[in-house]
Amino acid sequence: MSLSRTGIILAGGQSSRMGQNKALMMIDGVPVIERIAIELEKITDELLIVTNTFHTYDYLNIPMVEDEQKGKGPLAGIQAGLKGSQSEKNLIVACDMPFISSSLGEFLLEELENYQAVIPKLAGHMHPLFGAYRKDALQAVSQSLEKNELRIMSLLQNLRVRYISEDILISKGITVMEKAVFNMNDRLEYEKALKLDREGT
Repeated sequence: MSLSRTGIILAGGQSSRMGQNKALMMIDGVPVIERIAIELEKITDELLIVTNTFHTYDYLNIPMVEDEQKGKGPLAGIQAGLKGSQSEKNLIVACDMPFISSSLGEFLLEELENYQAVIPKLAGHMHPLFGAYRKDALQAVSQSLEKNELRIMSLLQNLRVRYISEDILISKGITVMEKAVFNMNDRLEYEKALKLDREGT
C-alpha cells in the first residue's frame, strides 16, 4: 500500500555559485538539509533525498535516489523523486531553503486533490521548488526531459496547476512569512539567511 505523503529534498545540484555544498551550510548550528527534514517530518509520512553523492547524506538515515539523467538540473531531480516516491502526494523542496514552513507545505498538499501540482506564488514570484506534486505528474516531467525542455515553468504549462497567492493563504487563516520561500544561491544570500535567522523575522 502506498504511503500517503512523501517529502522529497532535491540535493543534486553543484552549488557552484556558493562554492560549497549549500545543503550542509549551517544556520543556528544545524545544516540546512536537516532543518528542512525536521519541518517536512511534521507533515509527511516518509522522506526521500535526491542526490548523486549518497555518501554525503548517509548520516541522515533517509532513503536516497539519484538522477537518472545527470546534468539536467532540478527537473531531473523532480523526475527521480517522483519515480522513487511511493506516495500519490509529494512535497518537493530544494535543499537551499532553510526556512520552509510546514503550515504552507501542509496547505499545498491538501490542495492537490484536483490538481497535479500546487505552487506558491508569493510577492509575484512562483516557487516550484517548494511545491506539491502528484505522482501522476511524472509522465509530463519525463516528456519534458525527453524533449530537453528543462525549465520547470515549461513543465507547469503541461500540468493541471493551482497557484497559491498570499490572498488565498490569508483567506484560509494561514500566516506565511516571506522567508518561508527564501532560497540561498550565493554567499550574499547565505549572509542574508543568517541575518533572517538572527532577527527571527
